[in-house]
Amino acid sequence: MLPWLRHDAAIAAMAARLRVEDWRAALADEAWAHANRHAQVLITATAVSAWTQLRAALRIASIEVDALAGYSVGELAACAAAGVFSPERAVALAARRAALMDAAGSVGRGGLCGVTGLGAAAVDELLRGSAVTVAIRNGEDSVVIGGPLSDSHAHGPGAMPPSDGSLDAAEAALTERGARCTRLAVTVASHTPLMRTAAKAFAVELAGAAIDAPTLPVFDSDGNRSWTAEQARDGLSRQIATTVRWDAVMDQLAARAPSCVLEIGGGQALARLWQRRHPAIPARSADEFRTVDGVIAWIERCNT
Repeated sequence: MLPWLRHDAAIAAMAARLRVEDWRAALADEAWAHANRHAQVLITATAVSAWTQLRAALRIASIEVDALAGYSVGELAACAAAGVFSPERAVALAARRAALMDAAGSVGRGGLCGVTGLGAAAVDELLRGSAVTVAIRNGEDSVVIGGPLSDSHAHGPGAMPPSDGSLDAAEAALTERGARCTRLAVTVASHTPLMRTAAKAFAVELAGAAIDAPTLPVFDSDGNRSWTAEQARDGLSRQIATTVRWDAVMDQLAARAPSCVLEIGGGQALARLWQRRHPAIPARSADEFRTVDGVIAWIERCNT
């Protein structure tokens, strides 16, 4: 995970908040890594740290950044990169966001499930009237759904969930229609109505925070550009309980005709999503490179 990443203020803030000396070693414990209160802070801190270190190298190479966007909690990192607040503030907000979502999730267990191989319209039709909703739209046949879990979910993989409007029932119905369903290792139903109380509470949190207008173009989870501090506040709180339109975000970025697209944080999932949707514009993840110089060299090749 980002082998070139140096220890800096954002990483120090994360380590102090999570009470770990070595965050890479801590990741070896899957239960620790998958805990929402750890994962959101870790994702945000490593992303803003990577951005800070890459940004310095981009300036030296005279490479212009055209626009920014963040996937789910990554929107905090994108806003920090756009100058809305400091990297350290982004880490603190990630911790608060996670705590509020955990509190909302404690009222009733929820989860998320990736669905591929079935058109978005067919998924929408099957979920109509259900407590399960589309949490993230990644493409025409790739979505993430979320909602309450059935009690039968605890009975093991052999249990057949009832048609009770639960995520388990929706997953069974979608599988029967030929979809490929993958339950995600998360403990809250992010970007669904189950998180409404968390979204409202986070809006109050952001209302009292010092936030600046973006200094770089940044797009929210609906694919709208945030021009003002108030728009950034609204986008960050709203997306907790509403569908993330990552397909629309990618289309907005592609419309700006960038020479290339770089995924900043750990992993390569977003770069792969981009390659499937906009293959004419090259995309890679910073996590693929051993050094910052390697990232910069690739971007420079894309610009020639």
